[in-house]
Amino acid sequence: MPKYIFITGGVVSSLGKGITAASLGRLLKSRGLKVTLQKFDPYLNVDPGMMSPYQHGEVYVTDDGA
Repeated sequence: MPKYIFITGGVVSSLGKGITAASLGRLLKSRGLKVTLQKFDPYLNVDPGMMSPYQHGEVYVTDDGA
């Protein structure tokens, strides 16, 4: 049965949420567990491309539009 860990941190960018998730994943993987990291940005009715980088952080769009 899969287990899920959610790392949250509000709306402030650069709090280290990604580093925390990656470090935790690495530790779990070293213990022999299967780990998959999924980043999710829940922007409801907001276009993050129009937000200030100071408010959100940098926005990147890949070739496939994701």
